[in-house]
Amino acid sequence: MSDISPGQCNHGVRVVRQDEIARGGAGELVAQLVAALTHAPTGVETLAARSIELAPGACLPVCQRRTDDSLVCVISGEAAIHWGEALEHTVTAGPGDLLIIPAGVTHQAHNPGPKRCQIYFLENKSDTF
Repeated sequence: MSDISPGQCNHGVRVVRQDEIARGGAGELVAQLVAALTHAPTGVETLAARSIELAPGACLPVCQRRTDDSLVCVISGEAAIHWGEALEHTVTAGPGDLLIIPAGVTHQAHNPGPKRCQIYFLENKSDTF
């Protein structure tokens, strides 16, 4: 399993760790992402936000062909995000970590841990699964 350190990108996937957010390093990045997702500075009506709980070992369906970026926040537990054509890349995130997944990147969320995992998705309503 590979891991991405804060600020490192791979196919455009970026992880913003909880400690970076606590230092204030992600506020502007998140604001830019929300503006890009909504296509307008105040276009909140175009966003879909949802919370999903995954049992240990559970996976969400593979997401393909999204037209906008997605923002994933781990609320509790541990989440692994697999991405790439064959889902060959993986990063594990913990509570408070944000993952930014660019449009067009095939990805899948998975709970590799022994406890339930809660993740929060923010994405364009037209791209929700």
